[in-house]
Amino acid sequence: MRVPDPDPIIEGILGLWSSEAAALPSEPRLAEMLGASRNSVREALVRLEERGYVHRTQGARTTPNRRLAGVGRRIDQQFDHSLSIRSAGYEPSLELVSSDRLELRPGVGRFDDLPDGTVVLRTVKVWRADGAPYALAEDLVPVRREADLDPHRPVFDLAEAANGVRVAWETVWMEAVGLDADRSRLLSSSTGTPVIEMTYCGYGADDSIGYWSREVQLPAPEGLRNALIRRVRS
Repeated sequence: MRVPDPDPIIEGILGLWSSEAAALPSEPRLAEMLGASRNSVREALVRLEERGYVHRTQGARTTPNRRLAGVGRRIDQQFDHSLSIRSAGYEPSLELVSSDRLELRPGVGRFDDLPDGTVVLRTVKVWRADGAPYALAEDLVPVRREADLDPHRPVFDLAEAANGVRVAWETVWMEAVGLDADRSRLLSSSTGTPVIEMTYCGYGADDSIGYWSREVQLPAPEGLRNALIRRVRS
């Protein structure tokens, strides 16, 4: 399972993509099959190579990345946890621990760079995979417009509803930490358990901030380990 790509040419190529295939059809054949120009197909293949789906070599066929299907949750792509959990073969569940509107004040524990006085929707959520705690996130979504906000919705949707930012990018910082007492209780774990803490800033194409998030994950079951696909150029 994956989120459909908005580009119909990329989506068409992904419909043909298989980690078991020796190669994708040639560019002329793909253009014929998809009813697109060769230039459009070539641009789509470049973008798919950047995402790790294919490897292109001058004068040779385009080959699929055969390991991609089993890498797990890609840290270079952002999806709602429930979708990631379900796509890995587990039953997801979401617990909304708390949800409130507040005005940000200076103090210890701030992980954002929003101006003091910013009104935000703050949510704390826990996701489980087959009933086992998996991830906990604290989200801060600036509220700049009147809207009926369902805190159960993914943070991307909340940002667009609350402040009009359609998030295009995230900056992610990662740090090894030990669980504090509050988060260990919510995750049914022991205080001090080592975890990776990830802090995200989601922003739009014009650099407007849609949200800040702070997340921790317990050791993930198979298929949910964080993975990064990087293109090697030598």
